[in-house]
Amino acid sequence: MPAPRILILGSNGGLGRALVRKLAPKHEVTAWTRADLDFEQPETIADKLARCEFDVLLNPAGMTSPDVCEIQPETAHLANVIGPQVLAECCHRRGARLIHFSTDHVFSGESPAVLLEDDATSPINVYGRAKRAGELAILKTCPNALVARVSWLFGPDKPSHPDHFIARARQTDDLAAVADKRSIPTSTADISDWIERIIHHHPKASGVLHMCNSGTASWHSWSEVTLEIAERLGVPVKTTKVSPIKLADLTQFKARRPLMTVMGNQRLQNLLGIEVRHWSDALEDYLVDKYQPR
Repeated sequence: MPAPRILILGSNGGLGRALVRKLAPKHEVTAWTRADLDFEQPETIADKLARCEFDVLLNPAGMTSPDVCEIQPETAHLANVIGPQVLAECCHRRGARLIHFSTDHVFSGESPAVLLEDDATSPINVYGRAKRAGELAILKTCPNALVARVSWLFGPDKPSHPDHFIARARQTDDLAAVADKRSIPTSTADISDWIERIIHHHPKASGVLHMCNSGTASWHSWSEVTLEIAERLGVPVKTTKVSPIKLADLTQFKARRPLMTVMGNQRLQNLLGIEVRHWSDALEDYLVDKYQPR
């Protein structure tokens, strides 16, 4: 059976680039950026997709900044609801598979319990509400679609929290990070591995799937673990100690952030028949590759 033809949207983003790097060597991959398909012009989507041959569409594209979404709710609705809904309509008509990426921001963050795929959602910001509306629109329009919720992404293709924090620690030993907000840091390389397995071995996987590494972290613990690994690798950081602060102490955000969004990944582990590794192991691999490349 020939390898499926794959269309990847948002291919210049952190997750999009990781997906292209993983899938392109063994598949016929078409990689599109916003210049090729713009969710803010939903009337153009169907015609552009009709001119592309694909069996699987991966959509990590969208408006992903909670603060920008808060300021531009109409644009957020186009990018995270209307655009994805049109994708779903097109995929359903042509019998193509749609895998769409969503977020832990669909949850309110009010409960400390581990969140499962079927738990109630109650987003507290424009970004989360738009992403949840996009999930519902996709699954209603294309019931065979897979919605993969991810959280706190890191990887080599786009600077993220570990990279920013190491850069700061090289300049100063006066560091602070939020300790009362918790979720799961997740490797874009691991997500790409899981997606390849799902494409090849689980063609009927659909619905919602939490796609994240194991464990839990706050921005504070994530920061300290990052600096400890960096120091071990010989990166000249000035400290590995980070002062804990509360989310409420940060006043620069336009959008509210949910406090507790630790998503359980047991459904992912059961589907793939693997034990998903801890986020700190994935982080160490990423930092080793960055600072001590083989």
